[in-house]
Amino acid sequence: MKLLCKVFLACIFLFYGLISFGKDRQVNDRPIEIKPFPLVETGDTVIAPPKGVLAFYKKYINAGGIIIVSSDRVPNAALVAARKTVLYVLAQCPDIHKEMLKHNPRISIMAASEKASDLPEFGPGDDGQWGLGQMPDNPTSLVSEKGVCYEGNTHYIANFLLHEFVHMIHNLGIHFVAPEVENEIYAAYLSAVKKGFFKGPKDEPRENLSAFEAYGDDEYFTHMVNAWFDLNESLPGPWMDYKAGEWGPRSGTKEELKRNQPAVYEIISRYFPASGDDVIRKCTSKPKR
Repeated sequence: MKLLCKVFLACIFLFYGLISFGKDRQVNDRPIEIKPFPLVETGDTVIAPPKGVLAFYKKYINAGGIIIVSSDRVPNAALVAARKTVLYVLAQCPDIHKEMLKHNPRISIMAASEKASDLPEFGPGDDGQWGLGQMPDNPTSLVSEKGVCYEGNTHYIANFLLHEFVHMIHNLGIHFVAPEVENEIYAAYLSAVKKGFFKGPKDEPRENLSAFEAYGDDEYFTHMVNAWFDLNESLPGPWMDYKAGEWGPRSGTKEELKRNQPAVYEIISRYFPASGDDVIRKCTSKPKR
């Protein structure tokens, strides 16, 4: 029941037209069957996808069983940087990593010149989306090249790949390995909203709502992981009722997180590396406004 509620509410607010894993759907005006991608070891080298990967994708890299793919419009550097991020973030929690592999985890990187509907797993209703954190019954995550921090990125400054990958860790790993943590995150979220450290979505009631039904706490958790890594980035609109491209409130720093929100600070410490080193960082360029 919890998972169904999470999926339903998340779809209402952030994501549109998600595709059920393994089912035939009419996508981009043609039927397509979504299947798991084959696993081929790659190291840090981008290769041509193995047989069985949808023909749209021309690039493939394997991050410990989490497959990252793109069209030929995405620079190899973006896929390599995404792989490095995934492996670094998962290094501290092998049990979470192992659980995620049961759900065919994938990340599809969308080129700056592409729309979501250009990718075979998505339809016109997804256009305008920069990202989607994979749920167990979705075929892939979506991350725009603009939000992958790699050398040469001239589009944006925020590490949006981290944001979506934290959703994946939450949805495909923590939810199954430690379901009781959902209630801990939700309690920290309610406290943060009450104290003014986070603004929940206007259309989500917080009276008589359980952690199973909430979705604001999912976004809160990703935002606080941003603070954990000292990125102090703004939460991307339109989550905060901002128009796309505008700046929302910043996450703050790790020190501020520890001082003001010790409960979620402690939760994050269980699953994530103590620092970002040179892996988890802001993109190098200034965003186009």
